[in-house]
Amino acid sequence: MKNYVKDLVNVGNKDLLEVGGKAGNLGEMLSRELPVPEGFVVLTKGYRTFVQENHLEGKILELTGRIRELGGTNYEKRIEELFMNSEIPKTMENEILQKYEEYGSPTVAVRSSATAEDLPGLSFAGQYSSYLNVHGNDELLNSIKACWASLWNELAVSYRERQGIGIDGLAHGVVVQQLVKGEKAGILFTANPLNGRRDQMLINASWGLGEAIVGGEVNPDQWIVDRNTGDVVEELLSTKEVMTVREQYGIKNIPVPEEKKMISTLEKNEIIELIKLAEKVENHYGTPQDLEWAMEEGKISLVQTRPVTSLFPVPEAVPGKEGLRIYMNFNNYSQAMKEPFTPMGAEVMRLMAKDLIRKMGRKDPDDPKNLWYLQFTAGRMMLDVTDVLRNPKTWKKFDHNPADKDPITLAAMKQLLEREREEITSKKGISLLRKINWRMIKYGISGVRRMKVGQKDAVMGRKKAIEHGENLRKRLYEQSKRLQSRRDRMEFIENAGGELFLDGFGMIFYVAASSKYLEKAEKILMDAGLETKDLEKVEKAVPYSVTTEMGMAILKISKDLDERGERATEETPEVKAFLKRYGHRNNIELDVGVVEWAEDPSYVLDLINTYIDTKTYDESIERFEKSKMEAEEAILRLAAQVENAAGKGKGKKLEKLLRDYREMFGIRELSKFYVRHTLSLVRKQLQIIGEEMVEAGQLDHCEDVFYLCFEDLVSTENLREKSRKLREKHKKNMELRAPRIMTSTGEAIHSVKTEEKEGHLTGIPVSPGTYEGRVRILHHPEEGDRLEVGDILVTTGTNPAWTPLFLKLGALVMETGGTISHGSVVAREYGLPAVAGVADATTVLKDLQRIRIDGETGSIEVLEG
Repeated sequence: MKNYVKDLVNVGNKDLLEVGGKAGNLGEMLSRELPVPEGFVVLTKGYRTFVQENHLEGKILELTGRIRELGGTNYEKRIEELFMNSEIPKTMENEILQKYEEYGSPTVAVRSSATAEDLPGLSFAGQYSSYLNVHGNDELLNSIKACWASLWNELAVSYRERQGIGIDGLAHGVVVQQLVKGEKAGILFTANPLNGRRDQMLINASWGLGEAIVGGEVNPDQWIVDRNTGDVVEELLSTKEVMTVREQYGIKNIPVPEEKKMISTLEKNEIIELIKLAEKVENHYGTPQDLEWAMEEGKISLVQTRPVTSLFPVPEAVPGKEGLRIYMNFNNYSQAMKEPFTPMGAEVMRLMAKDLIRKMGRKDPDDPKNLWYLQFTAGRMMLDVTDVLRNPKTWKKFDHNPADKDPITLAAMKQLLEREREEITSKKGISLLRKINWRMIKYGISGVRRMKVGQKDAVMGRKKAIEHGENLRKRLYEQSKRLQSRRDRMEFIENAGGELFLDGFGMIFYVAASSKYLEKAEKILMDAGLETKDLEKVEKAVPYSVTTEMGMAILKISKDLDERGERATEETPEVKAFLKRYGHRNNIELDVGVVEWAEDPSYVLDLINTYIDTKTYDESIERFEKSKMEAEEAILRLAAQVENAAGKGKGKKLEKLLRDYREMFGIRELSKFYVRHTLSLVRKQLQIIGEEMVEAGQLDHCEDVFYLCFEDLVSTENLREKSRKLREKHKKNMELRAPRIMTSTGEAIHSVKTEEKEGHLTGIPVSPGTYEGRVRILHHPEEGDRLEVGDILVTTGTNPAWTPLFLKLGALVMETGGTISHGSVVAREYGLPAVAGVADATTVLKDLQRIRIDGETGSIEVLEG
């Protein structure tokens, strides 16, 4: 005997490579004495033996390499023929049939059980084959071969490629279980997959076997149940048109009898029994589960369980902070950053927060009780804001978005607070005023003094801001050159945070007054009874903006190289000069774990060469220069109008406001420029430490250091495996859709509940003008080569790395951001109509659709596609 089969009762998740994920899970449930139908599993070595003895491996690889050429249907037909025309070795066949006979040769379900299936972080649900109502030796053996063949179906091959799962060691087990006749069947999620709530379960049920539900061929009844009380929170009874039943061979769908179509498939006691069973399964695995169940003569059987992979993790509970907690996603709210931080990137952010407390606060930042409100969940910075929102008076500020951050987050927050008003206001909150100390007051006074410099003399304010940023860069650079030991480097990283935030963003005080100058100018015009529309022109092509200068530099390089008949390479002198000034930037600004342009300039090179290929540099340069002229003309025209309507003094006051605005406002972008300089220095110190760890045999590559924790930097252990696991976890985090707001129940809030007209979206108007064009959805600036001139960019949000792409656009749509967020400011500078705060724009809109965008009303209309 070769032992190609095992009873399910004798296997578990420890046997994953031998039996596959589904069989391991079924064995686990049997070991907990849960009601799982008896059966056995054909081991993965049976698949390998079958493939080897029939010489199939080369043929499989040849076919998978030709999927696109053959087309999906033709490819799958050939794969199926390959397996079905091959013979199961006699020794294996005899062992399978002997085990089948031991169970009485019953009618069975035959299900695939792959080694990369039903695992945490992966979901192959529905991708591999299952066969119900199988009886007799020949039918059983053919069903097993068909399950093996499904390992190579087009959907599964594609999914494995996206997940980066190689084919080494890939194999299929096959589960053979007694079939539950299934008078009714369904699916149960131990956490509500619709909103993420862990205190709710969701149950689907319909008549007959479960295949009609799994295949989406019937609208099942649905219940959302409070798992703590067993109360039904929501019930939806559907008209159930079809049901899956057994026939002589296999299964078929038939109409549901009229008397059963509208009645509930489950009684209250059956719902409660399902919940109790589901809780036992979840308690065993420790994570929310997706269960398939069937019921025969009042007895429930569990036929499958897998982890729910789509849920965003809940931030850890903090002792002493009981009750409903509300978490805000800082990545999204403040930075329009949908990506997770790398592990070391998150550590650096945490260290910076600690250093800021050390320099400005009154408490010990190393005491975990004092930074309890900041957590990194799936790489996102989640801030517990519950205690500062307990007073309803603070909710009014959400109506005005004073910080000009993501407006959808604020609107969704207000909806949540109103819904949970009783719970949130039942406890006393904290007063931020009581947190103010002499250090904060001193910093605030310093900020006011700097602001007065710009108010008095705009040119001096601009120069002082630049000087302030340069001094910070030089000071930290000189410090970094003196670092010798690893401890020195770690202390530099720990202490850079306070300076980065206090000085890096502190430079903005010098030009802060300019943010209100357009409002003041608007008031003067309105008081004089004049139109304000010309103010839109004043906002365009603002000088001294480092991001605009960066975009224009790209255009000039493209033009110069094209005129010389050259293409951009790393050795091109102009490219080297560009990278010397801007090479410290990367495409996720606050994450030190992300490669910088100086290290990998491919994004910059591709951008320049795209402009050369499309010959669009002249058009973009001319548009920018035209906007500068229009801004100057608008200032003179508005000043003259005010002078005529309200007197010379008012005219001069308006002109000074507008000129001072243009002198200072562009400097806002400079703060991030210098913040990136600081983070670049931190990155270099970590790379040096990484190189030392490679030399010591602790890591394979110096970049692996960004997939460690800060405390690991003093370890002497081999950290290769830890780094590999954290890198893999980061990759999984990238695939998770992070909510804007989350609660301690697991509720994930991605958007605001609104009523939209079909074919229409609305957001916040942030840059005036109307435009009709073609949608191009991008998630990263590196995808910019897909843009064509005049496209409407639809994205989550932008940072300075996106700026060079704006020169191609016809208009801009963003899911996040407000009127003075990066994308909005740059859109106005370039004269692009733009709308921000458009909920789910990247999923509702589709590539190549034609839409009309109105940057004055915030409306978006789908025209075709």
